[in-house]
Amino acid sequence: MSTSAPEGRAGIRRFVSPTLEELAQAAEVCYTRWSYMRDLDSPARFRAFQQFGVELCAMVDRGGCMQSVGYLIPASMEMAGETLRWHYMFHVAARPSTAGAGAMLVKQVMQWYPAIFGMGITPDAERLYEAFHWQLYDGFWRGVHPVNLGRMLRDYGDRVPHAWQRHLLRASAGIYNCAAWMFETVLSLGAPCGPWRPGEDGKARVLAGYLGLLASGPVRVADVGGVGRILSLPDVGSLRQHAAIWHALRQRNTKFCELLLFSEAARKRSIWLGYVPLRLPVWCWDKHGVLARAIPALRQRGISFLETDKVV
Repeated sequence: MSTSAPEGRAGIRRFVSPTLEELAQAAEVCYTRWSYMRDLDSPARFRAFQQFGVELCAMVDRGGCMQSVGYLIPASMEMAGETLRWHYMFHVAARPSTAGAGAMLVKQVMQWYPAIFGMGITPDAERLYEAFHWQLYDGFWRGVHPVNLGRMLRDYGDRVPHAWQRHLLRASAGIYNCAAWMFETVLSLGAPCGPWRPGEDGKARVLAGYLGLLASGPVRVADVGGVGRILSLPDVGSLRQHAAIWHALRQRNTKFCELLLFSEAARKRSIWLGYVPLRLPVWCWDKHGVLARAIPALRQRGISFLETDKVV
């Protein structure tokens, strides 16, 4: 099902149940901005999108070609006998040749979805969401542990604010990788890490069909296109078990490992676990105040990457 402009005319369309072909076409738009995403996408991933109920919004030109896209995955939680519902929006991208297409898409998406949770917003998008009167929620971080510093900087180096910092990090990447390998090898002794096969139906079970899932004790991680994302809460597991996770991810040539931090206590513990807390911009469109109620409750009970759009 889709909501679209009349046939033959350019317009912004809402694909409530996108086909595999429509998802593949949308992915091509994302590659113009993030070429490394090709390593993540596959028909199995697109089928998982369908199972998760992912919707697609796209600006389509007269020839039927997508010019800007955005994905939305539904989420909900029970609170005081009521079900609060919202969507996580992710992979919002536009072709370089279509200036303003992304902003037009977001403006229309706001009309279709009353509650949108945007996590990990880029600096240029932050300016857009501020102009559109989205709500900024501080107090979220991503705890980052570089695994292969060179690969990490190749794909994410533009997020390092100063050129001298980028040059210094690139120059020291080889030394860091060697020292980190030795540190992880010693620290992880006695903490086995191996494939994780979820025993119960649910999101993790679907993810296991196309992502590499690993576990060391209670610590779970998904290899999402070369990024290890911890699926358990920050208070779960020991430093030794996290080191075992990093060591296993290094063998997979992963770029870095990260976990979602939602409180000051979680941020402080992540440092002792070997992670560097970095600001995680969260902007929300909240027409009826759903997320204003949900976010404090999520912080209180804890939230991991498994519950968000970052692991799909």
